[in-house]
Amino acid sequence: MVPFSVAADIGADHGKLMIALFETDKIPHGYAVENKKGPYNRLVKALEERNLEEDVVPLFSDGISEIPDTVSTLIIAGMGGGLIIDILKAHPEKLKYVNTIIVDPHNQVPEVREYLSSIGFIIAEEKIIREDGIYYEIIKFLKGDVAYLSDQDIEFGPLLRNEKCAAFKEKYSSRIEQINHLLENKSLPKEKVTSLLNEKNRIENVL
Repeated sequence: MVPFSVAADIGADHGKLMIALFETDKIPHGYAVENKKGPYNRLVKALEERNLEEDVVPLFSDGISEIPDTVSTLIIAGMGGGLIIDILKAHPEKLKYVNTIIVDPHNQVPEVREYLSSIGFIIAEEKIIREDGIYYEIIKFLKGDVAYLSDQDIEFGPLLRNEKCAAFKEKYSSRIEQINHLLENKSLPKEKVTSLLNEKNRIENVL
């Protein structure tokens, strides 16, 4: 999912992703960005141990504020969707030379799809995986003409809902079971019941 280009991992933590991408020749050069002192120090140590600090440059900064114009691929993973949107909104000028954005939002996935689509990026790939009982949606955006997304596309993903892989079906079948269980509570407010029934209906129309 990562193209052969200069990449920056925002919130790189120990730098494992960027190290793996460089050592497997997926990228020729990269930047690992951290804004917390502890993880940044561990990141620098990990890079120094492999003599990679010139190939994967560590940056101590917030979001995308310090990435150079040579970066054409952004990777923003391991955080909430709202934070991903805030990071991109904070420095829109930094997206001028970026043509690929790969995200793994831990929540607010529809909001991320909608926002990135609104600023000139189109969904090129989507994957859903399950790990330790948690479902993760990884989305690759490419810079392009503004594409129309339906409400179903925004909520479920235009590619995911068409492909309907096993993990996708499992995730939303499980959600229907959760909703049915919640609806057994007869003391739920009417507004909550309506919201749950609407969500159930949307899921059933996609599965």
